[in-house]
Amino acid sequence: MNDRDQKTLRKIMTHIKRIRMYLKDLDSLDDFENDDKTKDAIVFNLLQIGELSNHKLTNTFKKSYTAIPWQKIYGLRNRIVHDYDNIHSSWVYQIIKEDLIDLYDEITILQNE
Repeated sequence: MNDRDQKTLRKIMTHIKRIRMYLKDLDSLDDFENDDKTKDAIVFNLLQIGELSNHKLTNTFKKSYTAIPWQKIYGLRNRIVHDYDNIHSSWVYQIIKEDLIDLYDEITILQNE
């Protein structure tokens, strides 16, 4: 893994940590849906993760680590950017409560290799 990929992974981890921090005061989907500032902050960080995964990580790196769904991560970014008004809170909430944990764990493993 080159320096650029390592630096990008650290940035992705920072965005995941921010999302986790924003979530710590929310106990449910209802709390999430009723907190527009937190929802906007989380969606912004998801956008950043998608952007970093597509434009900053090298293709060689992404091809070497196929356990992480890079295409889906960038696809989420595209869906948010191009159809923001139709993004359902329950869908975003599920992603941040389930999929981000897996992504965090996978990146942690990569950084420890």
